[in-house]
Amino acid sequence: MAYRSLEKRILLAVTEVAKKTMEDAAQEMKTLKNSQENVTHCGVSVDGTWQRRGYSSLNGCVSVLSIDTGKILDVEIMSQYCRTCKKLQGVQKHMKPSKQNCSNHKGSSANMESVGAYRIFERSQSSHQLLYTDYYGDGDSKAYEAVKNIYNDTTINKLERIGHIQKRVATRLRKLKNKTPSVRGKGKLTDKFIDKLQNYYEIAVRSNVGNLEDMQRTVVSAFYHCCSSSRQLMHGQCPEGKESWCRYGKK
Repeated sequence: MAYRSLEKRILLAVTEVAKKTMEDAAQEMKTLKNSQENVTHCGVSVDGTWQRRGYSSLNGCVSVLSIDTGKILDVEIMSQYCRTCKKLQGVQKHMKPSKQNCSNHKGSSANMESVGAYRIFERSQSSHQLLYTDYYGDGDSKAYEAVKNIYNDTTINKLERIGHIQKRVATRLRKLKNKTPSVRGKGKLTDKFIDKLQNYYEIAVRSNVGNLEDMQRTVVSAFYHCCSSSRQLMHGQCPEGKESWCRYGKK
């Protein structure tokens, strides 16, 4: 009992500090933007985490961080099951009902991120006087789809971190290699080739931010660059000049 009592006291203190910290982070965001409006528009990074890996976890958490300060603005704790709540449901009818209600999510664990993101965006204006109008995610469109129209006439822009794009390219290539025997093996799609290609893919994207046409062209040239060999040079589309990432293009 002494342990549980101490645990509850720590929980209350941590919760209070977390709430105050997020309020301060929101205020810092408004000061940084120096907006004269009642509501400040800002960009946030949205991500979810689970107690267990995979989509079988009963508990998860969604967090929203400012892309300007890197500080947490809000969190939503998600739970499908609570042992204490379950026990209290079985108490006799004459007993005083408990306010304990930790289970706040019904559905799959995979859906926690989109539900949590919706709740956070829904209360952003009332709790912090903020509108999260730039959404930085990990490529999972479900969470973005859940919030993209939440502010009615105010558009939420979807942006992705380059590192996540790079990782997703490699993941899909590895899935293709594992599912299609004809594309894997020596001289074809190997793990070493995928690692090389994703690195050049990152360079192509990062060096052409804001210019889609050049980005597409550079991605294609990076592919041919990686396919090149001493027997068959394929550097005709590689960028030229001192800043080129291709040693043949620097000549």
